[in-house]
Amino acid sequence: MRFIRWSGALAVATVTFAACQKAESPEQAASRMQAEADSARPAIAAQNARWMRYANANQVDSLIDLYAPNAVLLPPDMPAATGRDSMRARLAATMAPGGVVTLTTASLAVNGPLAIERGNWTFAVPAQGKTPAMNLAGKYLVHWHKVNGQWLFAEDMWNNDVPMAPPR
Repeated sequence: MRFIRWSGALAVATVTFAACQKAESPEQAASRMQAEADSARPAIAAQNARWMRYANANQVDSLIDLYAPNAVLLPPDMPAATGRDSMRARLAATMAPGGVVTLTTASLAVNGPLAIERGNWTFAVPAQGKTPAMNLAGKYLVHWHKVNGQWLFAEDMWNNDVPMAPPR
């Protein structure tokens, strides 16, 4: 009987203590999130470096491994891709032999196991036969998830800076 009373008192004290905790102020939240971004930045930069290396080598299967299992790919001028096979096909369609893609992070916001990265990309493709060289540029937005200690692409969206051609 005495054990039950102490257990009940302990439960009430725990709930009361938890209810009395002050919420994080906006300044505290901003400071914590900045520290989390500073901590995550090298790992996300390393994942971006892998992404560029695999993309530049046309290693689509290696690229897919950088995405979370339930990731969504949002390429321009194509339907969204979910699932490994659909993502593999979309990524393969965006690659060109000899093409070099470069990613540059403009901002990174991190809150626990979630991160949002905004950046710019360039894609240079050398001339091949009758096909002239191409130099494209645009911006991207990536939603990252930290899964088992590793940052993975959860949602990946990009577009061109060049406007679409008007309809004929």
